[in-house]
Amino acid sequence: MHNPTYRGVLPASVASGELWPQISALLERSLPYGRGEYELGDIRAGVADGQLLAVARVEGGTVRFVVVCSLVIYPRKRVLYIQQGAGEQGVDLADTVRRVATELECDWVETRTRESVARLYRRAGFDIGYCVPILEVK
Repeated sequence: MHNPTYRGVLPASVASGELWPQISALLERSLPYGRGEYELGDIRAGVADGQLLAVARVEGGTVRFVVVCSLVIYPRKRVLYIQQGAGEQGVDLADTVRRVATELECDWVETRTRESVARLYRRAGFDIGYCVPILEVK
């Protein structure tokens, strides 16, 4: 990357290209906590084709955190939805996704996560807006 420090939406070609080894290593740690929605190949393909956005903090060519997001458009709201994430998350993550959401003219940032990570999000200024009940049908 030309800029050794970067915060925001990574260009798809960079996220799915030169930074993919670091991004995939981080995301691989978070996949076991999901419910099987994604495999790494799904995320890479989604980022490469623009269906998913890789929002990251990169310092000196090292990815410190990445969250993979989608833009959800409801009839009356635009939402930056964090699908998956990993790395050194904290206030900088909240500031970065807030700025990206503002640039994309979103009304809010939303995610779903396990309770231990939700506590980290709360400390970064997130409110709890929904509870997500799940009924497995298989």
